Amino acid sequence: MNILFWNLGKNSIENYLYQCIIENEVDLALVSEYGGISFDILMDKLGDDYVHIDGFGGCDKITLIAKAIYPTTVCREQDRCVLYRVEGQGSSYIIAGVHLQDRQNSDKLARISKIGRIVNDIGNLENSSKCKNTIIIGDFNANPYDDELLAAMAFHAVLFKDVILKSETRTLDGVSYRRFYNPILQYLSEDTKLYGSYYYSSGSSTPIWHCLDQVLVSKNLVNKVSGLKYLKSVKGRSLISKIRPNREISDHLPLYVNISEENYGI
Repeated sequence: MNILFWNLGKNSIENYLYQCIIENEVDLALVSEYGGISFDILMDKLGDDYVHIDGFGGCDKITLIAKAIYPTTVCREQDRCVLYRVEGQGSSYIIAGVHLQDRQNSDKLARISKIGRIVNDIGNLENSSKCKNTIIIGDFNANPYDDELLAAMAFHAVLFKDVILKSETRTLDGVSYRRFYNPILQYLSEDTKLYGSYYYSSGSSTPIWHCLDQVLVSKNLVNKVSGLKYLKSVKGRSLISKIRPNREISDHLPLYVNISEENYGI
C-alpha cells in the first residue's frame, strides 16, 4: 500500500498532485493546506479509479484521495486530525491524518496536549473497531527528537524497532503509555540526499532541513514499513528551487511511504 502525504502550501497545483499520485502509484493521498486545489479538476483528471473522501466538517486541515479498491470511511475528526478506517488488500487499517499547530506560533505544551487527545481518539477507535494496524501520517511541525514525538504523554514514538518489539508500552509513575514506531532514521541519508521535508534557515542554532512531515506506525506494522522517502521531483520536474522546496509549488516536499501487504495475515 503506497501512501502519500503532502502539505500543498495553499497553492493551485492540481497537475503536480495528479502526476505525483499517478507516477508513484499512490493508493492513499492525504493532503493539507489544500485551499488552492480544485478537487473537481483533480478528480476529473484521476478518473473513476480514485475517490475524494470528504469529512464531516470537523477538520479543514486534512483531506484524503483514495484508490477506489481501498474502501475508506471517515470515523472521527478533530480540528487537526481525521481518523479513517481503510479496508486494504487482506487487512484493515486505521489511518490518522494530522496537521499540528505551527511551532513558530504556538506553545509546545498546547501541541503536546493536542497530540494526547489524538492518541486517545486513536486508542478508542482501535478498541471499537478491533483493529490495531494504525498509521499516523502528516505534518507534525516537530522533528523526530522533539518532545512532541518522544514524550510519553505525546506520540511516545521510538526510533528503534527493538524497543517497541520488546515492549509496546512503558509505565511511568504507575501510568502505562503506549508506544509508536518512527522509521525515519532508517531512511535519512546524506548519500541519497534525503535530508528532510522542510527548509528553515533563520537563526544560527537551528538545522537547515527539518523532518516535519513524518509517519508513525503501531507495533503490528513495525516490520511492514518497506520504503520511505521525501520526493524531490514529479515527472522529472524538480520540486526544489536552488537548495530549498520551491514555494511556488509547495514549501514542503511530499512524503511517500510503502506499507507491505504481501502475505499479510493477522
